[in-house]
Amino acid sequence: MDKLSGKAADLTRAEWRKLGFYYMSHEAKKKWELHGSKNGLLKLCDLIKQFADENREYGDHEHLLPHWYLTLTAMDSFTLDERGIGGTPEQLRNFANFFQSKVFISKIGSTDCLSKEAFSTDYSIEYTVHGDNFDPSSQDPQL
Repeated sequence: MDKLSGKAADLTRAEWRKLGFYYMSHEAKKKWELHGSKNGLLKLCDLIKQFADENREYGDHEHLLPHWYLTLTAMDSFTLDERGIGGTPEQLRNFANFFQSKVFISKIGSTDCLSKEAFSTDYSIEYTVHGDNFDPSSQDPQL
């Protein structure tokens, strides 16, 4: 992976900070890895709920910046896979609420996992809770 420099690096840092958390997909391990403060990780829950509230048509999707790897998709059944998170509005809201409850009870410095078995999906989500001053761009190997 090549390092970004100049304006591209600055823009990417700003996008991570606005998003509030860092994400990376690990295909071999079939998991998404997330890093953020509690508030940063809760932003993902908010984004999922906002997407669900838009009640989009099947197949509509939204890529989360900065690298556009993680995608929210309107689908007819819940999925967590190499593309991201998909499902019906109700399934997406239920997942966001479940993840939100897990983040609320997590301790700073802890790493936890939403197993693929719990949701009968291809991928799991491993998340690490950092302190309030955490900069998600610090995890990006391209910066």
